Amino acid sequence: MSYQVITALVDETAAEEAEVALALGGLAFERRDRSTLDKPPVGRVGLVVYGEPDESAPARVGALLAGANVAAEISAFVTDDESWRDSWKAWFKPRRIGRFVIVPSWERYAPEAGDVVLDLDPGRAFGTGGHASTRLCLALLDGLPAPRRFLDVGCGCGVLGIACAKHHPSSSGVAIDVDPEAVAVTLENAGQNAVADRIAASTAPVASLAEAFDLVFANIQAEVLIDLAPSLAARVAPGGALLASGILVEQADAVAAAFAARGLALAAVRDEEGWRALHLARGT
Repeated sequence: MSYQVITALVDETAAEEAEVALALGGLAFERRDRSTLDKPPVGRVGLVVYGEPDESAPARVGALLAGANVAAEISAFVTDDESWRDSWKAWFKPRRIGRFVIVPSWERYAPEAGDVVLDLDPGRAFGTGGHASTRLCLALLDGLPAPRRFLDVGCGCGVLGIACAKHHPSSSGVAIDVDPEAVAVTLENAGQNAVADRIAASTAPVASLAEAFDLVFANIQAEVLIDLAPSLAARVAPGGALLASGILVEQADAVAAAFAARGLALAAVRDEEGWRALHLARGT
């Protein structure tokens, strides 16, 4: 079976912006830096995308990065080597984020007391916990009371909604994404984690939803959060919370202000690797 390997070499100072651009474009990728076995040149970070052979795919990767104003050197090749086909799996091991543990299907993990195990495979959608923005949301979720209903906007692989449903067996909710592939992956992963009966996933726009939710996740870019602030704020029920992530620290004040103007007060923040997540609360 042939498959394609696309590598984007970017300056290490632009690596986070590049990762967000690829993720929001629906691409899963492997990061290579000076800490990994396969090292890029000094001062550079390699983002590697695997997929079926597609002549247009390298240009798509380049366009996503150019749209984020990230200069990149793109290379690609097609291989039939079966060892290459599964080599990316070596980079994904069980990953702990607080009480949550993300376990790929090919790994074995013995849960500890209090663990919430998420059976999620890295693959066609973003959000398996490898990025700081997802980890920050999970850390904030761990400190919140159980919601009756939750909403995950820009659900990617469904990790946040699935984590909420597994952590709180009485909770149910809705997951939405503009990418139909992300919706399909969310449904697959919800089934793998035995919560498919409590998560409805679709491409419905957030503004089309009539329901108000006790807890809303929005792990998307700061600019998109600001644009969607009216619709997202309207989905937060009285006494409810919005966990907003995908925000660089220097962008956080503008995002918080956009939601403060719509009745959501800043309750807490968490930072990691230059990224910030906001816990925004609506009063009762």
